Amino acid sequence: MAVTDLVILADVVDNYGDIGVSWRLCRTLQKNNSQDLNIRLVTNNLKAFHNINSQINPDLPFQKCSCENGTVEVYDWTDYDFCYKTFTDNPPEIILEMFQCGQPDWLDKILFEDRVDGIVNIIMIDYLSAEPWVDDFHCLKSLTRTALVPKVNFMPGFTKKTGGLLLNEGKKKSESHKGQLSKALFFAYPSDWSPVIRAMNRVFGKDTVLNIAGGAGQESILNACSQEHSEYKTTALSYMNQPDWDNMMKSMDFMIIRGEDSMAQACCMGIPFIWQAYPQNENYHMVKMQALLDRMKPFFGDEFALVEEAWSRVNLQSPEQKDQLEKAIFDFLTNLEKLEAGFRAFAESLKANGDLANNLMTFINKSIKMDSK
Repeated sequence: MAVTDLVILADVVDNYGDIGVSWRLCRTLQKNNSQDLNIRLVTNNLKAFHNINSQINPDLPFQKCSCENGTVEVYDWTDYDFCYKTFTDNPPEIILEMFQCGQPDWLDKILFEDRVDGIVNIIMIDYLSAEPWVDDFHCLKSLTRTALVPKVNFMPGFTKKTGGLLLNEGKKKSESHKGQLSKALFFAYPSDWSPVIRAMNRVFGKDTVLNIAGGAGQESILNACSQEHSEYKTTALSYMNQPDWDNMMKSMDFMIIRGEDSMAQACCMGIPFIWQAYPQNENYHMVKMQALLDRMKPFFGDEFALVEEAWSRVNLQSPEQKDQLEKAIFDFLTNLEKLEAGFRAFAESLKANGDLANNLMTFINKSIKMDSK
């Protein structure tokens, strides 16, 4: 079988989710298809990439980066002249547009002005959502400016009618450790987190370790710990390489996490967690939060009301409802053992949908490459 050339475009808008998901996809594809793929990752923020992959030199227009079972070529999106020449000499075969990012100007010129020989297929990997419309958009074709550049949507998701998630092996928790709360992770956007810390102060023992992730929200969490005089151990984490971050998450007993990549991994790990969605205009993030809760609910019993309340209070904070936020977190934490089975069952259900990277390669081999013959 001929080697497939795969160009992955990652426009880092803010934070680390864009490059985090893109790099995780590269790693998984390369690990599972090292003999059949040549992967070229093009990103516009090598500094952000460096923070989750210390191999990356932010000052280079081109570099090779090793991963679990091979290497990935990495290009600086913003270096027009270098990329235009390189990709003109070696045009792409299949392009993955991560999160509706479009193409760099130099690639747009190659595709739609220079008109390379043959067909170049674009697969748009959309943002992750549990909303029902995702099923209908999966594998839906869309138009570009020429029939020589066909485009199709490939939707990550939580059902068999989507592309699934980038799966991560769940936590292996010993019976002797069950029910104990010794390690927690707090990874959130900036806010007044004092009510959450007050709840933790009421539950955490002196030997509990609260790991506070790096990023924009770290200072506000540390300030809340200081203000509320937390007596348990707190650890301010530096940025980590992605595999180290994953392993750290797996060792937790409870997590508050933000964004798409960490949320998807938490779902797969089966560890009790609260998700803070990226705040959006008119509180649209509440719609996305509720859609995910609706997917999770069948795996729980009456105790699921505790999950819904905690997630809602974290995502729709207001100064007038600090007491309600504290109570919701306290109730969640004091019922962790009851909640664990539901989170584990939900994680197992996601595995049945298959891995996003494997589903993507099946789609490429069966639909795109077969159609090109």
